[in-house]
Amino acid sequence: MHKLLIPLLIFFASVCSAEAIYQFDSEVDESRFNAFINEMRCPTCQSQNLAGSDSMIAQDLRRDIYEQIQDGRSDKEITDNMVARYGDYILYRPPLTGATLVLWAAPIVLLIIAIVAIILLVRKRRAEQLEQPLDSREQAKLDQLLKSSATGKHQEQPHE
Repeated sequence: MHKLLIPLLIFFASVCSAEAIYQFDSEVDESRFNAFINEMRCPTCQSQNLAGSDSMIAQDLRRDIYEQIQDGRSDKEITDNMVARYGDYILYRPPLTGATLVLWAAPIVLLIIAIVAIILLVRKRRAEQLEQPLDSREQAKLDQLLKSSATGKHQEQPHE
């Protein structure tokens, strides 16, 4: 029994020590730290925040954010520092710039263009169908319908 317990304890001790535990002077600093690591994206992981990433860079960035908070830097200074190093990609909510505006507006513009194109295409096909002359069989059928309709009206008038 003891032979199984020792390897398990060693394993759990190594897992627990892999994640650094940060000590803060105040709850405000701790909440700032948590906000940063939840709102910043890991540069190597796709769509994963710093809090959820186990990559080495995420660990380094968490330590760096911790040190900046301990140094008394403001939220803006920390954010500006991270953006200067990694670009807007690190932010889950990047600022509204020309590039991000294009990313947000492009799908809407493309949808409008597609709808207009479909409407124009449908109108063009309807117009082409109306302009096509009837072939001889269709013309004969139309003439027959018109003739029977005309003779039917003349026969109904005396009955009224």
